[in-house]
Amino acid sequence: MKHLIGEVRTVLVYIFVVWCLAPVAWLVSTSLKSDVEAFSAEPVWIFTPQWSNYAQAWTEGGMSQAMLTSTIVAVVSSLVGVIGGLPLAYLTTQVWPERSNGSRRVALVILLLTTVPPVLGLTPLYRTFDDLGLSRTTIGITLIHSYYAVLLAVLILRSFLVNFPREVREAALIDGAGEWRTMLQCVAPNMTGAIFATLILSLIQSWNEYLYALVITGGATQTVPVRVSGFLSFVGTNWSTLTAAGVIGTLPIVVFAILARKQMATGLSYGGVK
Repeated sequence: MKHLIGEVRTVLVYIFVVWCLAPVAWLVSTSLKSDVEAFSAEPVWIFTPQWSNYAQAWTEGGMSQAMLTSTIVAVVSSLVGVIGGLPLAYLTTQVWPERSNGSRRVALVILLLTTVPPVLGLTPLYRTFDDLGLSRTTIGITLIHSYYAVLLAVLILRSFLVNFPREVREAALIDGAGEWRTMLQCVAPNMTGAIFATLILSLIQSWNEYLYALVITGGATQTVPVRVSGFLSFVGTNWSTLTAAGVIGTLPIVVFAILARKQMATGLSYGGVK
């Protein structure tokens, strides 16, 4: 009976994997087809790869500029998220007792801010950025992504600092170290895994964000999701180039996630000092 249950479980896992990879396989195969094959009503299983679709998406489709913009925005906002989130997480767990009113209020406010639908702030932010001359600029979208990166960083880092021994901070203060030095030299080195995991998740969050990027950016400042959606039009859609752009935009973050999967899993699994 146990053997049968194990086999059924294995089959279900394989079915789930195939279910998840089927859209990826369709995306890659369509990106290598010609326009006629991509528009064909019947599935085309055998075809000659059209690598020119990627070149067309990269140059004529503007994916090269979009990739550069997304990279800058994602890296900068992720770093700002950790730099801004770590002190706030340290303040509400180490300086203030975790169960104090101030710590609870800050945690509640951050939690509420993360649950606010982005569409509610879309119009006010657009009008404000437009008045300040930040609309259609890389700076504008970077500020928005940095805001969400800080919220994410605080939520993640607080979960680690809650279990961090307060005796480490107290010993450092007795030795004459200030709060900033204690945080940077005594606390942060012991939670590099959590910081690295926060950077990865913030980078993925920024790379995939679409709504604010669609409204705030424009022209040469469009990010990858917005640039890919630009291949859709009322006149007609070139599915070969569209899917090629989708592969180009997805590949870097997938490769990065695969290479960093162990560090991310370690960072999300362990906290505190051992």
